[in-house]
Amino acid sequence: MIFWVKQIIKMIFQQVILPVIYNIYAVKPVIPNTVILADAHHDEIPFSMLAIKDELMQHPELQITELYWNNSSCSVLGIFRNMACFMKKYATAETVIICDNFLPAASCRKRKGTSVIQLWHACGAFKKFGYDTSADIPSYYKGNVLANCDLVTVSSQICVKPFSSAMRLPEKAVRPVGVSRTDLYFNDTFNQACRNQFFSQYPNAQGKKIVLWVPTFRGNPGIASVKGLDDILHARDQLKDTHYFIIKLHPHTQAHIEGTNCNISSEELLPVADVVITDYSSILFDAMIYKHPLILFVPDLDEYLDNRGFYLDYNTLPGLRAQNLEQLLQILTDEDLLHSSVNKVYTDFYDKYMASCDGHSTKRIINYIKKTDNRR
Repeated sequence: MIFWVKQIIKMIFQQVILPVIYNIYAVKPVIPNTVILADAHHDEIPFSMLAIKDELMQHPELQITELYWNNSSCSVLGIFRNMACFMKKYATAETVIICDNFLPAASCRKRKGTSVIQLWHACGAFKKFGYDTSADIPSYYKGNVLANCDLVTVSSQICVKPFSSAMRLPEKAVRPVGVSRTDLYFNDTFNQACRNQFFSQYPNAQGKKIVLWVPTFRGNPGIASVKGLDDILHARDQLKDTHYFIIKLHPHTQAHIEGTNCNISSEELLPVADVVITDYSSILFDAMIYKHPLILFVPDLDEYLDNRGFYLDYNTLPGLRAQNLEQLLQILTDEDLLHSSVNKVYTDFYDKYMASCDGHSTKRIINYIKKTDNRR
């Protein structure tokens, strides 16, 4: 019921309120060199935008505006105010950069002088999302919540068709220029800073094998849950002398057990990890940049396949499989097995889905911004 009510409210905003605000301010001309960074899921700049903001700051001719807020912690009135503020600036902006679902950018007939760049927040093309699953966007929703994107950045050519389908955008708008945030993974200064931050916050992890568990959520963003937590906690207790477990729950997951959810971002934990455990999360693509051994812990595989589905055959994924505590413990304590799992299947898969993530993605996106012939 709550999910349905939220969708109705979103439709009213998209179809009625926000277009009116946009059209009032769109009578003014587009302001050259204006760039907006916007997100409605974080109170501060999301990790996905850090690299591109740093690069934009190297171009003093650009006028950069940052608008971030978290809808989940705002009142309805607060959300409206934030959206209205964005629409006023959107109406005269030359470039808008987003990295997730962002309803205001899709809520009007965008003028030709404005480009919207969707960085997205995930690499690869794994589980179905957007318009390819009713768990994200129900069939009764009217209006494209992902419209107006002139450029969607993806990690490889093979991701173009799935993203085009999920976002209902033409394939020419989806380009394999790479994913901006992954540039930081190739930065030694960033990686060392992450290690320093982690071990200063968790000194007891020193000298142990760091196991990062990053599960995705089940259900829809409004009513989300997680599977496998009890087994992970049991594994943590049994291996506490040799392994240090980091439990990083998805932001949509409502279930939160005190003391289990690390407050450091998943991206900043990857440089620290020795092993990554996930299930259906695209974090596995990020982890492969570091050549981390992967464990796919999927106690509900059949159920998840029926409810959401994937763009690829789950059995072709690299990594080791576990569906219960016994299998999980066996893998984690077998060093040779973990080491051998980073093999040709692993590297071939990486080359297929992450070909454009080479540490230079952000510069390619900036080049797009600066080419005026890309304006519509």
